[in-house]
Amino acid sequence: MTFWHPKRGCRRNSRLIELLFLVGLLLFSGAARAQLSDYLLGPGDKISLKVFGHADLSGQTTVGSDGTIAVPLVGQVKAATFTVPELKERIVTRLNRDFVVDPKVSIEVLNYRPFFILGEVNKAGKYDYIVGITVRKAIAIAEGYTRRAKHDPVLLIREDRQGVPVRYKASLNTPVHPGDTIEVVRRLF
Repeated sequence: MTFWHPKRGCRRNSRLIELLFLVGLLLFSGAARAQLSDYLLGPGDKISLKVFGHADLSGQTTVGSDGTIAVPLVGQVKAATFTVPELKERIVTRLNRDFVVDPKVSIEVLNYRPFFILGEVNKAGKYDYIVGITVRKAIAIAEGYTRRAKHDPVLLIREDRQGVPVRYKASLNTPVHPGDTIEVVRRLF
């Protein structure tokens, strides 16, 4: 498939353009997955749990305020403060112990909990999480800095595995995780 370029007056191969687009898309999606590989699940995250060959054990669930999810036959399973692969391993172990021989489990996060931005931005508040978002993009979503804002670094508050908020100095290119709070501080002068 070729197309005519009006300024150059020549034909270009659109397959090359399609290939470059697909490579870029794959690189972006791989970067987004890598960014969330260490993501700790928390209350409010909606997940899809599939046990292959057992539709009755599969379904969608939300991590509750107590940090657990309900899994048929198994009961309540702690999900908060675990990564998706860690939660998968916990469920496989519990199913394999008493209920299903060699279970094949798949877990996917359907909806992430929101992130928050406050301080010296024009529209502080709670925003839906977007995979691949950075501090710079989050500030843009919050309609930019106020005139008194210190642009770089900003404070990033993220909970550790024990649920304790940890404060980091973050650059504008730092990835944002669901549940993070970004605080843009006021500059001195």
